[in-house]
Amino acid sequence: MGNEPGTRQDVERAARLHLADGGSVALHGPAGIGTSHVLGGLADAARARSETVLSAEPTAPEGELTYATLADLLDPLSDEELAPLSAPQRSALRVVLRREPPTAGAPDPLALRLGTLALLRRLARRGPVLLAIDGAHWVDRPSADILRYAARRLRATGVRVLTAETSAHGQGAPAGAAFCPGPVREFAVPPAGLSELREMLGDREGTALPGWLVRRVHAACAGNPGDALEIVRALDRQDQPPSRDRPLPVPTRIRDGLARRLAGTGPDGREVLLTAACTRGFTLGLLRCAATAQPSLGCGPADGTAPAPRARLAGHPADPVTRTVENAIAAGVIAADEDGVRLRFAHPLFGCALYAGATAAERRAAHARLGAVTADRAERARHLALSGTRPDEEVAAFVTAAAEEAARRGAPDEAAALARLAAARTPARFGGRRCERLLAGAGHAYAAADHELCRELAIGAAAEADTPDRHVRARILLITAADQALSGLDEVFAEAFAHAGGAPYDRARLHYLRACKAHIADGDAAVTWAEADRAAIWARHGGDRWTEVLALSLQAFVGTLLGRTDATEPLVRALALPQDSGPVGSHNGPRAIKARLDFFADRLVAAADELDALLHRAKTSDNAEDMIFLLCAAIDVEVRAGRCGRAMAAAREALRRARELGAHLGQACYSAAVAEAAGGDLNRAAALAHESVRVADAERDLIYLPLALCLLGQVLTRAGDASAAVDCLSRARTIARRRGIVDPVPVPWPSDLAEALIAAGEHDRAAAVVDEVRDTTLRLGRTGAAMSLLRADALVRAGSGDLAGAVSDLREAAEHHHGLGLPLEHGRDLLALGTVERRRRHVTAALTCWQDAAAVFEQAGARPWLDGARAEMHRFTHVEDATGGDAVPVPQWRALTPAEHRVAQLAGDGATNREIAARLFLSAKTIESTLTRVYRKLGIRSRAELVRLHRHTGDPGNAPPR
Repeated sequence: MGNEPGTRQDVERAARLHLADGGSVALHGPAGIGTSHVLGGLADAARARSETVLSAEPTAPEGELTYATLADLLDPLSDEELAPLSAPQRSALRVVLRREPPTAGAPDPLALRLGTLALLRRLARRGPVLLAIDGAHWVDRPSADILRYAARRLRATGVRVLTAETSAHGQGAPAGAAFCPGPVREFAVPPAGLSELREMLGDREGTALPGWLVRRVHAACAGNPGDALEIVRALDRQDQPPSRDRPLPVPTRIRDGLARRLAGTGPDGREVLLTAACTRGFTLGLLRCAATAQPSLGCGPADGTAPAPRARLAGHPADPVTRTVENAIAAGVIAADEDGVRLRFAHPLFGCALYAGATAAERRAAHARLGAVTADRAERARHLALSGTRPDEEVAAFVTAAAEEAARRGAPDEAAALARLAAARTPARFGGRRCERLLAGAGHAYAAADHELCRELAIGAAAEADTPDRHVRARILLITAADQALSGLDEVFAEAFAHAGGAPYDRARLHYLRACKAHIADGDAAVTWAEADRAAIWARHGGDRWTEVLALSLQAFVGTLLGRTDATEPLVRALALPQDSGPVGSHNGPRAIKARLDFFADRLVAAADELDALLHRAKTSDNAEDMIFLLCAAIDVEVRAGRCGRAMAAAREALRRARELGAHLGQACYSAAVAEAAGGDLNRAAALAHESVRVADAERDLIYLPLALCLLGQVLTRAGDASAAVDCLSRARTIARRRGIVDPVPVPWPSDLAEALIAAGEHDRAAAVVDEVRDTTLRLGRTGAAMSLLRADALVRAGSGDLAGAVSDLREAAEHHHGLGLPLEHGRDLLALGTVERRRRHVTAALTCWQDAAAVFEQAGARPWLDGARAEMHRFTHVEDATGGDAVPVPQWRALTPAEHRVAQLAGDGATNREIAARLFLSAKTIESTLTRVYRKLGIRSRAELVRLHRHTGDPGNAPPR
């Protein structure tokens, strides 16, 4: 089947949609890959939808127990639910469930089959039924026979089957597929991505794992969650904390399996395989050269391009290295790539097991051999650094040069790792060199967005610094490595300022960082403005253009928050300076700030163009941190502009990058929640908003905390929990006031708080909110926000009985929002207008407003808002059955005028346009245009749908009045 899902989330999404469409799903994958986890999530989602879920988890020993799986599936059903079955069928099922003793020959196989089938069909008449079988390959044979019998007869009945099982690569169709009524889809559960594994390991109890360790575990286990958890449990049992330089523990299952495969391999062969395990990629030629290498810093490298021994020529005896590799390939330990030259371990954990199983001396010797023959300069430097433990300045200098070369070619992560190794091999008598190498490594790590390694190396540099300049640089790196978590760094700032003295360059950077701290952690906009101003002055005095531009940009942003009339002046100055490269082109630079201010002013085209250019630059430079910030900014613009599909795509990428990086999670969760609330799933939006609040609270991030609270409040209002929404939005207002934020757009609490208060029945408080910010909103020229406030004010007026005034205000808001190109706000205006028109008993006008809102939301891809509009139409066009049954779609016809009623009635009876025209003494053209209006009001598209609707709901003229 083409275009199969690629990631685990893709599989879960595709499986959920297929189940929702009435299909069945068979999941399969290798041991530990997480088929049970995926099945559990899908089953829980079905339960949340109030579906009947019957589950079983057979295991190997239960395969010998007759009807064990069937009994597990049906055990939750009571005898009352079995009662409608015929006596033989009921008795057969009760015997299987051990609710009555078996008689001779019981249970009757045919009665059991018929009873299971009848029971499932009866359950399906009440609603969707899902059979979830985790471990389908262990289902006992009698149960399997019954499940296959039922599967062939349950198509399109509302009964679906979801199975999961362990399977080997290339094993064939999963066994569970035979238990599934059609249509069935088979999904191989793929390995977890780094971000997914990070999330899974984050849910475990115990100390949180550092990001570098999660990355190592992910690479070692090839994304297998089961193997990853085994490795982490082994790490938890170790006496010493994890170290970057110690090998990972390997699951016993992998070690034992490798030992069996290499049972006949002698010491020389194991040495060859250990050499392979020390590399990041190897060839037969490299292993041959390493086997005879004389370790020396100056020896020449080998090219290592000999082909792998897939088909050795007859008559040419293999050397010991070739023989070892041949045997390893035959044992499934090593595999050759398609080019026949490059080799790799069939599973990364095989290499880890060989490395961990060797002594430290054996590992150093293998690295020394590879350091003598490896052609790649950076890889050679790594081997040389790991080939000894004693300080060696010649080795340290060589590794430092390799780190600088890696940085120049755009590999800061590799440069940081090499700089760390270089510092470790630097002799104590070269303390200044060691400190410089630590500082360089920290800078490379920050460029790679590896804040953990940056902090680790900066701490080491601060401890060894012997000059004021090095002291300041180390502490600046410590501050920047803190990222958003800047609280608690007052002592570091004090030390840095003390060492900086009057040096303009150092003071400029420190004032800028203190402005960032005041902005992010302290939430003091006035201090931010003042510190940014000082930073710009010192930078200009010291000729530090980068810091000057960044400080002016921050000053412009915070001035906007403060509502200052001179807020844009610093940005004009910043943009007038050269914008060549470096930090000035980053997410904190003037062009990014300009895009943000354009967004606040609803200049969405300009904002989008600026962000597109910056995103292209960030992708080209592979700057992960900039990508996350810029994607999050783009999400706000795309949602406001009504491009929800693009916002969802950007949210997925931002969240993935943030989780892989282990940084900016609060921001990425917030932006993903914005996208989900607009174009995805409201429950998912709530979960992401809650997570963003949690992370921002933990990091004392006063930028994203109020934003996350605002979004969570809006989502809660839409979900019907107005009281909780008011609490969230009131807290956001408090934080914004404490930060001195005057502009109502950067922290958009006003209109949503007013609407939450209206939903909670507190109209006076809602009116006070509108009055509180109305003048400021108009003074700052925030037309879009002013119209959203007008919508809230209109709903307050409607609550006080001024329905005509409310309608007038809502029409004005809708007109302005439409003119500004704000589709979601326009749709919200129409939804509110429909509600007020319904209260005025203007039936046609109300339905027209909701239909127009639905059209706006549909075009924008705003699924949750579209669902809300459709829900309004459904509540309006359906009434409860008098007997207490479900709602029936009778009063749809009430949206029609009397003339439209007559035309619809005749068309519903099957009359042609010409016949209707003759009967009503109208022209055929008039009938055609009338039917067009009828179709729009009834939410249908054709005459055939009108006929079906008429037959289902009866005579439109008899629709009960509302």
